[in-house]
Amino acid sequence: SRLTELTNSLVSLSRMDEHDSKLLMTDFSLSDAVSESLEPFSIIAERKGKVLGTNIQKNISYYGCEDEIRKLMGILADNAIKYSGEKGEIAISLKGSSRGPQIQLKNSVDGIEKGNHDELFERFYRRDTSHSTEIGGYGIGLSIARAIVDTHKGKITARSEDGTSLTISVQL
Repeated sequence: SRLTELTNSLVSLSRMDEHDSKLLMTDFSLSDAVSESLEPFSIIAERKGKVLGTNIQKNISYYGCEDEIRKLMGILADNAIKYSGEKGEIAISLKGSSRGPQIQLKNSVDGIEKGNHDELFERFYRRDTSHSTEIGGYGIGLSIARAIVDTHKGKITARSEDGTSLTISVQL
């Protein structure tokens, strides 16, 4: 099943790279899509002794592929839960701005250098290989996240301001 999951992820990523993928673009409630996609992750976080807080601005609409945006939120939440460490704290927000919707995810993390961390979006990149088998995954989740954002003509960045947390920002 792990090999099937990896293969499906690689095929999905490959299709997004082709830029020919025909996504179903519609107007939808981004606020609802983000809130609903995060619900199961609150339970997962709680079971792992972590806190997942959300601050979702209501009534934000967006024109894009709702399924892909939901997948993006799942990838980001899953990643934050995996790497937030013991008793980790995760904060996810969605707000509207003049430049479009902004999603921000901040999680506590052990021992990260201050500064930009856009290398996290590279395929197969693993920040901490010593825990790879414990944590699981293949190092392609965040590259899929970047491909989804790119498909929506947005921008995604990763940065640590303090060396104890990581903030992933998405501008759609």
